[in-house]
Amino acid sequence: MESATFKQPVFVKDEGHVVQKIGCVMDAIEFLEEWPVERRGLLHAAASDACYSAYDGRKSVEAANKAFMTWARRVDVIEDVPVAPPWMTGPKISKVDHLLAQPLSIHRARHRTR
Repeated sequence: MESATFKQPVFVKDEGHVVQKIGCVMDAIEFLEEWPVERRGLLHAAASDACYSAYDGRKSVEAANKAFMTWARRVDVIEDVPVAPPWMTGPKISKVDHLLAQPLSIHRARHRTR
């Protein structure tokens, strides 16, 4: 089976308007399974089939993503969540972290010169 991760995550809101990140086939399957039975239809069945088929390796992850997106747009659960560039979400290094990363001899030398 190819990697089950979507190229781009999809953000959707559930019945309680809680936004969820769908980043892989299994996330999509779980979201589809939690959808109320009375609100399911042909597109839901097609999206579920595509996701299960991708999970089993019978269809591509891209096909599952496309089917899930089609269904999600139709039932209006897609959320536009701005994604920050990686440089904005990387680990933050404070001055203390920077100082702790330096060898102790540098700290002693700085302390003596002050």
